[in-house]
Amino acid sequence: MVMKVAITYHEDFGKYGFSVLRDRIRPSYEALMKTGIVDGVDVQVFKAAPAPLKLVEAAHTEAHMQNMLHDPYREVAILSAGSVMMASEMVAKGEAKSAFAFTGTAGHHASRGSCWGFCYFNDVAITISRLREMGLERFLIIDVDPHFGDGTRDFFKDDPNVFHINFHSGSGEQYDPANNNYDIGLGFGADNERFLTALKNSLELAKDFDFQIAFVIFGHDSHQDDYGGFDLTFDAYPRMAQIIKQAVGEKGLVFVLSGGSSIHVGEQAIPDVIRVLAGRWPN
Repeated sequence: MVMKVAITYHEDFGKYGFSVLRDRIRPSYEALMKTGIVDGVDVQVFKAAPAPLKLVEAAHTEAHMQNMLHDPYREVAILSAGSVMMASEMVAKGEAKSAFAFTGTAGHHASRGSCWGFCYFNDVAITISRLREMGLERFLIIDVDPHFGDGTRDFFKDDPNVFHINFHSGSGEQYDPANNNYDIGLGFGADNERFLTALKNSLELAKDFDFQIAFVIFGHDSHQDDYGGFDLTFDAYPRMAQIIKQAVGEKGLVFVLSGGSSIHVGEQAIPDVIRVLAGRWPN
């Protein structure tokens, strides 16, 4: 039986994750467990394992790996990449229809040779490398974190087999249809309707792109009570998940936890997204 949602988690994310991000991890996980969504059948939790070091090394430059050698967040960053990889492999193998990967560090600011903004290794880029080893080729990345996903763009800017939709709180839109790169600036303080309308429109751009797995870089720092540049309310997150879930259809879908520090935001937004993935959100 194929489960509806696989959740990957490790207690070390809340213990050793990046200082700005980690305090929301355990409370949001505990809030999720209190909802009753995780039933051990349709929705299951799996303990994340570190990504294979050879895949991390293959994704990043030797100089970057040397710079990270003694960084205090190195191990939890490798574990975070492993969480995304484990979740995605289960979806790719048909064991789960969708997945949600908890992390202790983010990934979308990590390029091949540098990192910033709580990101050390690019979890999605490393995971795509693994999925390509498994025979998958084409991927959709929807980055809804309000900070520009420059590291992910560094990896895939010349790869038309990765369709990258990159929301951010800057201004203007830049499209590179030849390489499937789409940057959508919603401006500082974008509200629910501006964000959700732009999301629907951007997914129309990808409707003819034959991807196999879609990744959502999910930063709840977009909430009005968090530190990002959008002004979203709690209502935005389940609506966002519903829009994406409908657009993806029967293809694989993996949500990857990114930015966000507010405990009370994480406690509601994360379970709400997983409810939608599990088909347990009120219509």
